[in-house]
Amino acid sequence: MRNLSFSVKKCDKKFVLAFIITLLCSIACGIVLYKPVTTNVYFITFANDYVYNVFNFNNTPLFFTHFLADLLYFYVFFLICYLTKFKYLTLIFLYLRGLFFGIYAVILICVGSVGGVIVAIFVFIPSTVLSFVICCIITEICKNFDRKYAFFVPLALALIDGIILMLLINVLFRVVIIIV
Repeated sequence: MRNLSFSVKKCDKKFVLAFIITLLCSIACGIVLYKPVTTNVYFITFANDYVYNVFNFNNTPLFFTHFLADLLYFYVFFLICYLTKFKYLTLIFLYLRGLFFGIYAVILICVGSVGGVIVAIFVFIPSTVLSFVICCIITEICKNFDRKYAFFVPLALALIDGIILMLLINVLFRVVIIIV
């Protein structure tokens, strides 16, 4: 019965603290650096398309972009932690992801005005925070996975995270739109 045994009795508290500090610093850098990035058309177009797709409930582009990004990051975190003993290297990728999260959140709020604020609060921020939590969990318990199923766990977690994103859009966001 060890196939899906995820005992996390020995959580590395130093790593979790480093994970949180790196994440907070990267988000702060993203918030500070949003002004020079607003000259880049790609970021503004992405923010406009994201708000448009959420308000029109176009789930396919949102799901695939979120799923592919999560799949990439989850496998990077998994492979670094599963194949090497240098799990602190994942903090570099966490910093990059947190930086882009801060930039996109600020651009969604600034460019999208009221609609962007609603989308950021109810869809973008919760789904990305969940991705950060899953990244932390992957780095902590990836050594406990059974060898047969270990390489499929990031795929399954990315799929679950994408389904939660769809629930945020189609359930929570619809309720908020009905109320407003």
